[in-house]
Amino acid sequence: MHHGVDVAGTFPVTVPAKGVVTHIGYSARGGGNTVLISHGSIVTVYYHGYLATTLMLGQHVEVGDYIYTSGSTGASTGNHLHFEVRVGPAGNWGDTLNPEDYLGQGETDTVLKITGKLDKATWTALQTALKGHGLYTGTIDGIPGRLTYTALQRWSDAPETGKLDVATRKAVQRRIGVDDDGVWGSVTITELQGELHRGLAGIRKPEPVKVETVIERIIKPISAKLAAFFKMRKDLR
Repeated sequence: MHHGVDVAGTFPVTVPAKGVVTHIGYSARGGGNTVLISHGSIVTVYYHGYLATTLMLGQHVEVGDYIYTSGSTGASTGNHLHFEVRVGPAGNWGDTLNPEDYLGQGETDTVLKITGKLDKATWTALQTALKGHGLYTGTIDGIPGRLTYTALQRWSDAPETGKLDVATRKAVQRRIGVDDDGVWGSVTITELQGELHRGLAGIRKPEPVKVETVIERIIKPISAKLAAFFKMRKDLR
């Protein structure tokens, strides 16, 4: 079983389409020096670079940009490039497509740029992601409104008001892991755009309540109050 295409030799590996670098890593028992680039609906993967890439995580790249030189790092017996095409936007291991279906074709997707600004492109990407999770029922037009805000509130566990209020902004910030000050500045928007690049996670399922939690939080306090009540009555007799 092989998930990609091996191209033998030592040669410069370049970017085939505009995109964003979403992963840079190394695996001694796998692909050696590894780079993943998101192109919107697909992710391209590069294994066995001779040296680590000089590209940066989150960097926007264009056609022809240099990734690294092919090599024999990781689980390899000779200099080569292992090239994969995966289903985006997450680009998970095993979600591979036939590279031949994409080689030599024009670009069809526009990658969301990391700008730190809450622009129409960001709202469009957010509406698309929320719709994919079954939370947004409106039109994907990049124009936020009640349906967009409600979907965002359902995703972030915020009260459903249909407005982008402070509680919603704070809930979204907590969900994406930034300070929940209720102000959507460049830090919040940049992280939100990053989440959209990586694939917006679905709604969280509530954790089952443990019996020990019920005993500690409910039964024990009630028992203590009842014991105190009956002791008080006994003392009054």
